[in-house]
Amino acid sequence: METEAKPPALRDGFLRIALEDLLAVRLVHLVSGLDEDDPSQVRRCGTITSIMGYTEWVSEGMAEPVSLGWDWRLDRLQTGEANCMRVGLPRSNVMLIDSAKRDYGWDRNLQVLASIVDAIPWAGETRAAIERRTITT
Repeated sequence: METEAKPPALRDGFLRIALEDLLAVRLVHLVSGLDEDDPSQVRRCGTITSIMGYTEWVSEGMAEPVSLGWDWRLDRLQTGEANCMRVGLPRSNVMLIDSAKRDYGWDRNLQVLASIVDAIPWAGETRAAIERRTITT
């Protein structure tokens, strides 16, 4: 009796998932940190500088975990309150797929992931993680 061979799973490192399924995933904070200052960029006293960093979030309780990370910059709002703002596109092991299980394509994938990042309340947890790291080091 001959068995039908299943197509091999893609081994390119991506977790392929539909947008609806990704939106149902609970992401938890893994790590955040500050970027080191580049000495070549420090020109003189009084120069405006930026505080920048990174953050990584992961899914909880999945056999194949989602990993979603991005860079951020600390901006001062007009109210004087500091706020973290995403900089650039996120990094992830996720490749979104449509209803026919076709990849979104890299550019569209990253744009949608960026929209997801912008919609989740990540800034407070990121600031708290940076404060904990700064106090203990």
